[in-house]
Amino acid sequence: MCIKYGDNELDTVKALMTMSLNSIIADIFNLELDEIRPELKFYDDLSMSPVQERDLINTIAEYFDELKVDIRRTDNLNNLFEVVVLSEFRNLN
Repeated sequence: MCIKYGDNELDTVKALMTMSLNSIIADIFNLELDEIRPELKFYDDLSMSPVQERDLINTIAEYFDELKVDIRRTDNLNNLFEVVVLSEFRNLN
């Protein structure tokens, strides 16, 4: 089975990474996937606790090549998605 999202392989990989991040967010914050919106803010909308912050940082590192994300610099989900996806593709033109 082959999955394709977007116009090329890179778009497909980015979409799959976003889906993975959505699953991580849903799991840590006990959300349904359809409740996840890019504009949700970690502290204001999701009331992120210190334990959830630690879990989110550690899970992202586990899934994405030990990537360490500064959650306090990514105020909403969209910013987090951009940081993760862009960091994974930073060496591509």
